[in-house]
Amino acid sequence: MISRSAKRAKLIALLALLPLVPVTICPAETATGDQDEYDRILQLISNEDWKAASDAAASYLAKTGTSGDLQARLRYIVIYTTAGAVSTGAFDFDVLNKRLKGFVGKSVTLPDRPVINDAQPGRMNAICISDPHATSFMVVAANKTNTTIHAFEYVKLQQAVDLAAHVGQLGSITGTVRKIEPNPNKSRALVLRIYIDDATIAFSKALLGPPTVTVL
Repeated sequence: MISRSAKRAKLIALLALLPLVPVTICPAETATGDQDEYDRILQLISNEDWKAASDAAASYLAKTGTSGDLQARLRYIVIYTTAGAVSTGAFDFDVLNKRLKGFVGKSVTLPDRPVINDAQPGRMNAICISDPHATSFMVVAANKTNTTIHAFEYVKLQQAVDLAAHVGQLGSITGTVRKIEPNPNKSRALVLRIYIDDATIAFSKALLGPPTVTVL
């Protein structure tokens, strides 16, 4: 029989290939049942089952007693997966508006993305450097195949960060949602824009070699 820890290690190894997925919760802040629920959400994201992932993340977020850090991660997961469900037609824009209502003014934590030292067109799911000391930039959040854009994420930092010093590392952005703007044309190819202010970036070493920019 495979132990719980072995199963979780296997899941994290799988999800480590997906830069857009936050894969850790502080063990002190969640019970085993909640950890299993979070792992299930991550697996649904890995499978690109956007509707089920959005439903599960929204349900988890609604629970009382969830830590602020975990709430911030779950809010982003809800935003990202709900946009994904709209892109596939599983949700319409009315569901998107209803599910994301109340997120403005709240904190979000974005998952690890590789820091890339160029800004070539088409780069998605990465922090691309055009000005290494910029205080604002945009990240394009897409699906694995880069065929649909879930969100343009406009980030405004609290202060300039030397991004060039972190090329090859992973960066996770935390900030406050200023505005969520669903596509007024209701296009499923680009679902929404999100504006994040007062942001900081936590950097960590990439574990699997050179950063990948073309997968989720």
